[in-house]
Amino acid sequence: MTRERDDDIFAAELALGVLEGADRAEAEARVRADPDFAAAVDRWHARLLPMLGTEATPPAELWERIAPTLAANDVSDAPGNAAALRRWRAFSFVASAVAAVLALVLILQPGRTPPVVPPQPVETQAARMVAALEGDEMPMAVAIGIEKAGAELLITPVRMADDDRARELWVIPADGTPRSLGLIAGDAPGRMAVAAPMRAYLSEGATLAISLEPAGGSPTGAPTGPVVATGKLLTV
Repeated sequence: MTRERDDDIFAAELALGVLEGADRAEAEARVRADPDFAAAVDRWHARLLPMLGTEATPPAELWERIAPTLAANDVSDAPGNAAALRRWRAFSFVASAVAAVLALVLILQPGRTPPVVPPQPVETQAARMVAALEGDEMPMAVAIGIEKAGAELLITPVRMADDDRARELWVIPADGTPRSLGLIAGDAPGRMAVAAPMRAYLSEGATLAISLEPAGGSPTGAPTGPVVATGKLLTV
């Protein structure tokens, strides 16, 4: 990737608001010190503004479907409640970032100017399945969206564990058998094609999981290393 391309992606991430901590501080410093970078951020703001549309309140039934699956809703003093609350907060962060990071994946295509999309009424927008994968033991958080009737996944790492092993993505449908969807390449947003036989398993309620495997992926067709992140597919 060229330096210009890196800077353009960095500017887009700042405009989308997905940067945190030192990365955000660095980008804001660049805006103040580098007129070219500041202009790139302004261009991304102008491109993204038409995509915002009209703010809408999510339907109450969406929360009713999600709430029963969240251990953090138990506010008793049971052991582990604090850890569950921390997991819910992290999940909330990843889920709230899904729309922004999926927009970033869609618009950051090499050699192509992001299209200007007119605002659409909420009721005409097609439903989309997404999953927010999070790990308990390792600092792992990944947002995944399903496109093209399951033929393609939009994968956005939000926080990745520092590990040299391959990251293999699995779908676990109702029968409980993990099936490999492929390897997640690198820490940058990207796309993954889904083999035709696997698409039917990408249904609401199915679990997505990431395991750490040898180079090239699991040699057995099932996870052989630790499962470091999981999350369920939900329709939004």
